[in-house]
Amino acid sequence: MENAVDALKIAFAVFVFTMALSLAMYMFSEAKATGDIVLARSDVTGYMDYTELEDIQEGVTVIGTDRVVGLETIIPTLYKYYKENYTVIFRDVNGQPLELYTTQTEPRLWSPGYINKYYTNDQDLKICSFDVDEESRRREPWTGGSTNINTNYYKLNLDMFLSGGTFTAPSGNGMDYNYSDININGWGSKEGFADKYKDARFRESLGQYTYSEQTTQEQQNEGLPETKQKTKRVIIYTLLPN
Repeated sequence: MENAVDALKIAFAVFVFTMALSLAMYMFSEAKATGDIVLARSDVTGYMDYTELEDIQEGVTVIGTDRVVGLETIIPTLYKYYKENYTVIFRDVNGQPLELYTTQTEPRLWSPGYINKYYTNDQDLKICSFDVDEESRRREPWTGGSTNINTNYYKLNLDMFLSGGTFTAPSGNGMDYNYSDININGWGSKEGFADKYKDARFRESLGQYTYSEQTTQEQQNEGLPETKQKTKRVIIYTLLPN
């Protein structure tokens, strides 16, 4: 009889342990699901609908999800552009391209078909955007001269751009970008972007645009057309008056 009672106690203990373990697993799964939802909703590039931008140059965009933001929103967005492959464009208070720097690369060495679509002169060296495809096709030094992404270089360039430091070309060819020298790189300030616009507010607009990209010779040999259409997500920050 005593053995039967002990067996019942053991069975009950095992039952309680199993129930507790199942409850803990359920609560963990619910917590993870909730965390995933919160994380997804905190990423504006992930859940908002995108509207076609008819003309990037002219800024024709009507998006109902526009909002006013500061650097606390812009900086994390910038640090994701090279990982998630979207475009970030800056405009001044008049809706014109806000010059961020002047590229040191040679237009004659740009990839076939690449143009600077944000300025009147498509061979302009002024840059107002961050975009992995465009930077790779211009042969910017942080891209390694190809589409192979070394995220350390992209991050380092952004660090220097925001803080006002110098990005030194990994190749050692002297194509360095000094983001604190008012006399070079087209940067009109003696401080980094973060200091210059620390108190500024921007209108954030989301959308997408379609552009033609010339295929490589290897792709053409595989039967692909000489040009192909690509669609790109874009985030536009337009500076607001003080």
